Amino acid sequence: MVPQFVFSSLFVVMLVLSFQAAEKLPERREVSVRRLPRVAIGLFTLVAVPSLLQFAYPGIYRALNRNWDLIQHHGQWWRPFTSFMVQDGGVPGTAFNLFVLAIVAVAAERVWGSATTLALFFGILAVFSIDTFLIAQPDGGGNSGVTFRLATTMAGLALVTLPGRRSVLLALGIAADGVVCLALGNAHGEPMITGIVVGVLVALVQRRRRAPQERCSTEGVSSAGVR
Repeated sequence: MVPQFVFSSLFVVMLVLSFQAAEKLPERREVSVRRLPRVAIGLFTLVAVPSLLQFAYPGIYRALNRNWDLIQHHGQWWRPFTSFMVQDGGVPGTAFNLFVLAIVAVAAERVWGSATTLALFFGILAVFSIDTFLIAQPDGGGNSGVTFRLATTMAGLALVTLPGRRSVLLALGIAADGVVCLALGNAHGEPMITGIVVGVLVALVQRRRRAPQERCSTEGVSSAGVR
């Protein structure tokens, strides 16, 4: 059995590489004491409140956690979409998940912007919860899956926005980290890898949408110069 500190180390490596990828990205949302990251604060609050209250009121966990039998046979379809609000890792797991969510959400809001960060978080949650209806899943809860994907979307964004050796090496490092996790039997490797793919796709869509606007802006400036 692989000791937990090995997986914790791999998670930290993923986070470090993701933040390295985000470091060179242009800011789309200034984050400071005066301009607080409202989306990050909102997401943290959404997860932290029930996650902490569940220790005093265990019924919160029982009502929101992922329970495949109740989902499949008792019509409790909401559980795949609410299990991120409660934690199954006890106090250490809860502390780790909340801390990581806090720092990742702030970084994501800085490089993606508020609206895109919000859309990414809930889009990732919706898309990657569908398999719970199709494949038997272990009961549990936790926000690590959505948080890890949100973190590695920044590496995907860097691949599109800042193409080059540095971005490629960082993305490959994260992917390799995820592969090692999977090889050691830890499913958290999958979010590390798929988050990069999500980041690339969203960045490409954004760039395609911005292209006509930038072209119109350039043509407008040129026309004004001619007159």
